[in-house]
Amino acid sequence: MMITFIAVSLLGSLSSSKAQTTVTYTSSPNLAIPGSGTSGSVSDSIFVDVSFDICDVDISVDITHTWTSDLEIDLTMDGPDPTDDPVDVIKLQYDDCGSSNDLVVTFDDSATESLNGAGSSNNLCNQDGLEVQPEQALSTFNGHQSTGYWTLDINDDASGDTGTLNSWSIIFTSCETITDGAGTGDPHFKSWAGKWFDFHGECDLVFVNSPKFGQGTGLAIHIRTKARYQYSYIESVAVQIGESVLEVGEYGGYMLDGISNADLDSEKLDRYTVHHEKVNSKQDVFTIELGEGKQIVIQSFKDLVSVKTVGASFDEYRDSQGLLGEFGTGKLMSRNGTVMTDPDAFGNEWQVLETEPKLFQTNRFPQHPVQCSMPGAEREGRRRLGESTISMEAAEKVCEHWGDLKDQCVYDVMAAEDLELAEAGAF
Repeated sequence: MMITFIAVSLLGSLSSSKAQTTVTYTSSPNLAIPGSGTSGSVSDSIFVDVSFDICDVDISVDITHTWTSDLEIDLTMDGPDPTDDPVDVIKLQYDDCGSSNDLVVTFDDSATESLNGAGSSNNLCNQDGLEVQPEQALSTFNGHQSTGYWTLDINDDASGDTGTLNSWSIIFTSCETITDGAGTGDPHFKSWAGKWFDFHGECDLVFVNSPKFGQGTGLAIHIRTKARYQYSYIESVAVQIGESVLEVGEYGGYMLDGISNADLDSEKLDRYTVHHEKVNSKQDVFTIELGEGKQIVIQSFKDLVSVKTVGASFDEYRDSQGLLGEFGTGKLMSRNGTVMTDPDAFGNEWQVLETEPKLFQTNRFPQHPVQCSMPGAEREGRRRLGESTISMEAAEKVCEHWGDLKDQCVYDVMAAEDLELAEAGAF
């Protein structure tokens, strides 16, 4: 069985892009029905390895078969342990369309058409690509966790006609809303679930690591934080796609594959175009175009650097790990798959290990196994910004329009000691 998985601006631009997420799993078994040339059953399973609450399920099938009314098609969902009892079994189609040949349809509860009880004279039986209602509602699976074995069972209840299950797909809609992940400022992090947290350790960190990005090309983003007074901030970001690495630091300084100020008009990050906009003497924006409106955006404002994803989907990030959490749920997951709740412990968990590739051109203390440098006793609490040349009152005034994220703006303005940051973006 083969399985395929298909599935510079203000902070306001970082906080949005929420949507229910659709993910598709496809199997193309080219499985003979019924295999022996007589009546009988065949089945094919897909293992869904991502866990999320199901809000909707559709099933598409591509079956070549004479006399499709010979076919009885069921969908079974079992948990991750195949020895457990099935979660449920539903009928998709039973003995419909008489002597018509082939079945290329998508079963969708919301479809307006139905093949239930249809004979070969029904025009719907001779159309490929239809959306039709299943005989039993797929909404039976709504609210369940997606992880487990999903099995398509096809029973050919008459001899003399044969066929092939060419392919079939499960199309899920997750109940969770996915937001674009971000790392900004001093530093603030936004998980895939849109929840913000701070981590003030100084070290190299795994922002996100997605080995299956680009059909196995692989994507890794590391950030480097630097201590200043009683807090830290992101001083540089490195993005690796395949074997190619883009590194961006303070005041828009950058290297592509180790070459400083490489010509981005002629050179690519792996196969992806990088656009560089120098907004002014303080601000630079680098946009990595992933196609179909999807991007990775890195910005610098003076010596502060930020990174965010745009249009994140299961295609790129379905098995990703790192500071953004578990894709699909946003849970802050440890390296061994347990849920963490303490931001400091979680940040330290995702320090770049000595066994992991180093994306930055130069090493800087601390490097694992030396742990991240954390605030000492004198730095406990949110942080002390008495050293800033910007007053709290002045920062609050320029950050007034940031709404719920006003506090982040205030601290970043005071950290950068520049009121213009409130209008330039989130760093």
